[in-house]
Amino acid sequence: MYKLLIADDEPLEREGLELMIQKCLPNQFQIFHAENGRLAIQQMEKHQPEIIFMDLKMPGIQGLEAIEEIKKQNPKIKIIILTAFDYFSYAKEAIELGVNDYILKPAKKEKIVSVLKKCISELEEELLNREKELKMKEKLGHLFSISESECALMIMMDAVSETDVDELLSLLKIPHRTSVAFVIEFSDIKMEEKQDLYQIVKRYMKNKQECICSPLIDHRMTIFSFPSDQDMTRNQWITLSMKWLKEIEKRTNKKIKIGIGTLQKDIQGFKKSYQEALLAVTSQPYFGRVKHISEVEAAHDSDKKEKNRTLLNSENTKGLDIALQFISDHFHEDITLEEVAQLMNFHPHYFSKRFKQETGQTFSDFLTHMRIEKAKELMKQYHLNVKEISYYVGYNDPNYFSRVFKKVTKMTPKEYRNQLQKNK
Repeated sequence: MYKLLIADDEPLEREGLELMIQKCLPNQFQIFHAENGRLAIQQMEKHQPEIIFMDLKMPGIQGLEAIEEIKKQNPKIKIIILTAFDYFSYAKEAIELGVNDYILKPAKKEKIVSVLKKCISELEEELLNREKELKMKEKLGHLFSISESECALMIMMDAVSETDVDELLSLLKIPHRTSVAFVIEFSDIKMEEKQDLYQIVKRYMKNKQECICSPLIDHRMTIFSFPSDQDMTRNQWITLSMKWLKEIEKRTNKKIKIGIGTLQKDIQGFKKSYQEALLAVTSQPYFGRVKHISEVEAAHDSDKKEKNRTLLNSENTKGLDIALQFISDHFHEDITLEEVAQLMNFHPHYFSKRFKQETGQTFSDFLTHMRIEKAKELMKQYHLNVKEISYYVGYNDPNYFSRVFKKVTKMTPKEYRNQLQKNK
């Protein structure tokens, strides 16, 4: 039922109009009365009617004054003037106020019914349009969420060209060309709790900075923040991150780790900031600490030099362990045998031979099996789709990843995940 307000200072006019409406359009309206403009405003505020019949000449606040106030509060309300005054000035002002019709008394029944049917038709159309609008917003929200995840993953995995990321950033209405990456880690937290924490952190960070968030992969999420203040120093970023960390821990009642990269320009810079943040967070042996890349760079460089010295003075298995650790840490990146050999100060041919002797596999096969083993672990997290998993383990093409997965496991990713479901 629609709510209808009749505002007229004559009781007989109000009652007669209500009787006519209930007889001609039964069970369609819940009707309220008001005997002057002030009460009309109060009844509108109390009952929120969709339609109002308004007389012009009433004690106190006049009809046009009441209409002006009502329209301020509810511009979409349908108002029909029902008056004995046929003045052009009244009609002109009523049109300017946005009334739906202007009827002179005594009004014919057919006219009242026709006007009400027209109002009902407009209300139904508006309701239908509103539902369509909400559905469209829901779809757009889902599309934006997918685009946001896709954009973050593309930057993290260096999966596509800068043009593709630019288009997604434009779709997400991200105007800035500088970004700083945050990697937030939830460790020793149950899987069902991680999703809730992820949503809390995502909402919090979006309230603090314009940013895009990656999906929750394994136990980490990545945030690319696009700050309006691009002149902040490293120390200022660390201080700000500490403040955010404490607030997030307060809200979640959980201990988390957060690493941040440096402020970088353009897509390749964004990836560099992500790698710095990832290095920072994985270098933390304890919770409750924000760590910036600058804090681990010196230790990392010193450690790498020491490892290389160990390898150069010895050709035992310990040297190969360093290479294996490097592969384990960077398996999701586009690493090559030549790159790892150079890191170890070995000639690629010699390193390839040593690697096969020690592991029983070629470098390529070893890397592939490591990626697939990690993918199998991620398959247990059913909120991740195959495309996200393929990006995470270092494959830019999900179709190619599926072929490699089947070659190694004798099953497609879908078949493997179905088997996991059956064995639960």
